[in-house]
Amino acid sequence: MKPHVKSLFLLMTFVCCTFANIQAQKTPKEAGWYFRAISGYPAAVTFEPIVLFEDGTYFEVAEEPLEDTDLAKSKIDEPQLWGTWQRKNSIFTLTNAEGKIYEYDLNSGNWFKAFPFNAETTLKGTYEKISGGNFGNSTYALFRSEIVFLDDTHFTQAENGGITSFSSSAWKNNNDSGTYAIDKNTITFNYNDGRVLRFSFAFGAEGENILDTDMIFIGGKTYVIE
Repeated sequence: MKPHVKSLFLLMTFVCCTFANIQAQKTPKEAGWYFRAISGYPAAVTFEPIVLFEDGTYFEVAEEPLEDTDLAKSKIDEPQLWGTWQRKNSIFTLTNAEGKIYEYDLNSGNWFKAFPFNAETTLKGTYEKISGGNFGNSTYALFRSEIVFLDDTHFTQAENGGITSFSSSAWKNNNDSGTYAIDKNTITFNYNDGRVLRFSFAFGAEGENILDTDMIFIGGKTYVIE
């Protein structure tokens, strides 16, 4: 290799490595995914997933997968989603962007570990998202949407559950159906009409940090199996 070519090659290698290191430094290392119970007024309760980073910051997971999120930009544009955290034994102390402090005891009923998808886990059945609650004045606000995971590849969305078969032209021609794939904390939906949507994903937990397939988080929203 000629000297000037070798020098150029070494320079390009240095630049690429430097850029890769800078990119790696932009995304802090994850310390774990968790979810907490949050209360509406006066009695509605739902859950939200949170990512804790090893640098002592946390991020309230939104629709986008973490890998697709510009975290540096989010800190500027969405400071309400960020804060700091500390842990002492089973107690997690979170301080939000406004300086408010919240303490959570692991598995006490309001703070749990969340799990990524793994190849040994089967996701099958109808999951519904329900928000709203009894507001104390005989009024019940309800929003419901369903996702039916037919097997480890196919899904459909429906207003009502009970769909058990996808081997029909109706499913193939349904724009609200398609295939899906999950990679750890990212789920990708490939719709029959060509749409491709990616969302954050996590499993809930049951008891002492046991993975619970009856509760999942998609795009930061809670879905439970029917």
